Amino acid sequence: MTSPAHPTSRSRQAAAREQADAAPVTVRHLLATQELAAAVEVVGGASGLHRPVRDAVVGTLGESLPPGTRLDGSVIALDSRRGRADSYQIDLALRVAVDSGASALILCGPRSLLALAALRFADKIGLPLVIDSEHDPLTLADHVRRVVRDPLVVRSSLILDVLEALQQATARDATDELLSRIGHRLSARIALIGSDGTVIAGDDQGSPTEPGRLLTVPSVLMDGDAAFVTHPLSLATGERPSYWLSARLDSPTASRQVVTADALGMTAWFLTSRLVVDRLQRERDARFRLGVLNSIVSGQERPEPVLLEQLAVLGWQVDGWCTGIYLQAAGDVDPLRILTLTDELSRLLRAAGIDGPMIERPDGWTLWTVAKEEPTAAVSSLLVRSLRDAIARFVSGVTRIRLHAGIGRPESGLPGLRSSLAESKEAATIAQAAGGGHGVQHIDEMGVRRILLGWYASDSFAEFARTLLGPLLTVDSDGELLLTLESYLDHESSATQTAAQLAVHRNTVLNRLDRLRALLTVDLDDPDERLAVQLACRVIKLKRAESHAGI
Repeated sequence: MTSPAHPTSRSRQAAAREQADAAPVTVRHLLATQELAAAVEVVGGASGLHRPVRDAVVGTLGESLPPGTRLDGSVIALDSRRGRADSYQIDLALRVAVDSGASALILCGPRSLLALAALRFADKIGLPLVIDSEHDPLTLADHVRRVVRDPLVVRSSLILDVLEALQQATARDATDELLSRIGHRLSARIALIGSDGTVIAGDDQGSPTEPGRLLTVPSVLMDGDAAFVTHPLSLATGERPSYWLSARLDSPTASRQVVTADALGMTAWFLTSRLVVDRLQRERDARFRLGVLNSIVSGQERPEPVLLEQLAVLGWQVDGWCTGIYLQAAGDVDPLRILTLTDELSRLLRAAGIDGPMIERPDGWTLWTVAKEEPTAAVSSLLVRSLRDAIARFVSGVTRIRLHAGIGRPESGLPGLRSSLAESKEAATIAQAAGGGHGVQHIDEMGVRRILLGWYASDSFAEFARTLLGPLLTVDSDGELLLTLESYLDHESSATQTAAQLAVHRNTVLNRLDRLRALLTVDLDDPDERLAVQLACRVIKLKRAESHAGI
């Protein structure tokens, strides 16, 4: 969980609150507050919404002010429920307001008495003309004064509202429901964002348009008139944030930004405790599922009673024709991210018609489907297409991850499942060795690739590959040069296409190629030597994939 704020941090927070209290409140800020946002309509003079507000005065439409009266920075709230339909009194009120230095004119009453001339006059003088159809002038003025003069009272009230919402929350409340209640009290749209920028819960509008700008400390991101107040959530001390809370505020005052940041801090503590419990539960369940999978893979021809009991507890079906699927993840992957991505991947697979036990591994997932009758070749082809489409959608929705899948032959019963899972693992290795961000390989479609797998896996060719690429492997600690070389050869020596695949500038590729040519004692312009280097890249990649997969 996040650690308590450092004393220096507290001092900065106090200074931020003092600055917020001293910051001017504009007409735009005032009209965006929760009490007014749904009740008011700016009908004219929108160019003056930046005017500062310092006070409020009340009256009735048709009343006159003493000559020379100054209302600098005041909002004039007039009762217009008995106004004259010709709008003459509105024109006069606008003239008095602008001459007295007022910041806005708010008419508490219906919109029907407004004439086009009044709206044009408000636009001409740049004085906001606002209709409030819900409040009377006294209530409106009281709200204005509280916002302008007593921001601390307003903040305290909002904090108490948020605390009440958190105290009323139960373990059965969905995170979406909780964030909706907090957002309603803060007049904000709140989202819980994952480490890859996807919205996990809450309002999609609460997420910044550039989630990559999220910081590891509480911050405010501005996007036009909207402010995104963000707060990171770390599930363990010293751990990078796994989630962010983000609240969108439209035209907020500085004080409103501060109170939203405080409220998100409290909500973050509450959600962090819930997420830690959820993580522990997921990790425990995942370890149990992985243990059962290992028992299936390494079990005897005749299953032990304890394994059958575990299958029954989990509800895993193995009676029928089982088709194993092995999903190999690469890139920005760790066991925790595998856990957090399981739900989304499962949803996409089910939408594609692929449903079965989902077991998390440290480097991916294993699953299988069960059919009563032996699947035909057409059914297997459909499975390949459906899985490929689901994986493509999954990879497009997450960042810095590659996913390759292997599919085994359908086999009968638990012994058949064991065989199909082994084949799916082999096919996934070939799919990953083929490169790209994602791919699917069925064991029956491997053909020549399966022959090459045996060749690649031979000790003699592996030794040749390590010798040929030795100078490169020695200095390429992050794998960047090897990936560039492989992509360059796969794209028929096109630096432009290589740059596009790697998402770097073409000059970056050319610079890396110059370094590669200096390291390797081969001529990349010679077709035979180029082929040898390409095959060597493949075998090095395959050996690494086997090592990560535990083969």
